[in-house]
Amino acid sequence: MRILYHHRTLGDGAEGIHIGEMVNAFKTLGHKILVTGPAADGIQVASTRQQSKFEILKNMVNGPAYECLELGYNLVAYANLKKQIRRFKPDFIYDRYITYNYAVVGIGRQYKIPVFLEVNAPLAYERANESDEKLYFKQLSLLLEKKICSQSFKTIVVSSPLKQHLQTIGVPSDHILVMPNGVNPEKFNPMGKSQTLMRDLGISEDNLVIGFTGILRPWHGIDMLVDAFSSLQKVCPQALLLLVGDGSIRPQIEKRAMQLGCENALRITGRVSHTAVKAHVSLFDIAVSPKTTFYASPMKIPEYMAMEKPVIAPDTGNIRDLIDNGKTGLLFKEGDTNALEHALEDLARDKSKRIFLGKNGLSEIHHRLNWVHIAQSIIDIHGQKNGSHVKNK
Repeated sequence: MRILYHHRTLGDGAEGIHIGEMVNAFKTLGHKILVTGPAADGIQVASTRQQSKFEILKNMVNGPAYECLELGYNLVAYANLKKQIRRFKPDFIYDRYITYNYAVVGIGRQYKIPVFLEVNAPLAYERANESDEKLYFKQLSLLLEKKICSQSFKTIVVSSPLKQHLQTIGVPSDHILVMPNGVNPEKFNPMGKSQTLMRDLGISEDNLVIGFTGILRPWHGIDMLVDAFSSLQKVCPQALLLLVGDGSIRPQIEKRAMQLGCENALRITGRVSHTAVKAHVSLFDIAVSPKTTFYASPMKIPEYMAMEKPVIAPDTGNIRDLIDNGKTGLLFKEGDTNALEHALEDLARDKSKRIFLGKNGLSEIHHRLNWVHIAQSIIDIHGQKNGSHVKNK
């Protein structure tokens, strides 16, 4: 198969990981893939230099003018895609959805090339409601979101609630496929605890390590995790909280830990590269994702599971796409600190349950929550359209 992959992103952070892993998954299955877009760099993502150029542009041109540039990108994308289609002759196009970008779906319909549209967030809703974003053409962005998601060959969303959201804006239900995020089991897999990191972080073999990975931002619920951890310490004094990451609320987290008297059992690593995350997760006895946006499919959860760690996460629709409660992880009532504390205490007291959840979680990774399985599912859907079934080589 020849796959043309388009994205209009900087390709940094989680989006860069997602893009790179999907590209590699298609290649692993033996397909030829060409990545295109304003920040595409080879088969991976934008270089640091390219990222800087786009960040400068966004800072210089903001407000309605920036959204006009986003709309204008359709002309650039159309011309570029037309050239790539003639040269590369793709069997289908894979597009990472972004606000206002109709060009990919439009040219796919013109040339009768199927377009798989990957939607990771309801961007019209997100940009209109987040404090650090401002959307000026709200109605236009919503109308285009409906049109783009409805006119693709298939629209792939990362969670069931995201599918429900798109249905509310008029995207047909049978047009939307739910495919939660996965992990690369070659990069994340069970390993012994890193003794070097244990020494560096002042962690002993006697500690029961409660862990979280990610940027320390308000919507990740770290404050709730610290509160629940403080309660856990009263019954499990050897417990230690390890936060792998950094972010804007770090001072508040440290202050809260001091107020609760658990600052000596708190470790915050600061920013860690994605390649170094595995060694840090190796130290976890229990992995936690305390909170998430309603539509997200947190990649940290499959990463935890791939390392055979028992996972605690909120009982929400998007998390249920990833975890079978009591079998592959433990879910608690969303937003309830007491419920989170009880879940922590349950696993802290029961090592056999931790082992059970960890093993089942790892099995789920190999069964379906991996990038190659996701890529193969897309190939199979395309094959069904053409009356054939393309198998993994």
